[in-house]
Amino acid sequence: MVDVRLNQVLRTPRSLESLRGVKGLENMELLRKGSRLSVQPVRESEWKIIVRLSGAKE
Repeated sequence: MVDVRLNQVLRTPRSLESLRGVKGLENMELLRKGSRLSVQPVRESEWKIIVRLSGAKE
């Protein structure tokens, strides 16, 4: 079981397609071909990129 809580609301939601070409996310588990949409690990470096792209504060 995984405990999940809201940390912040991202200003601009990003689609999977828009994240596929972003430098630094090439090895993100969620973006791998054949990966299922469910709870996935996200490295801190990947999260920082997503937050920056969304326009939210880190």
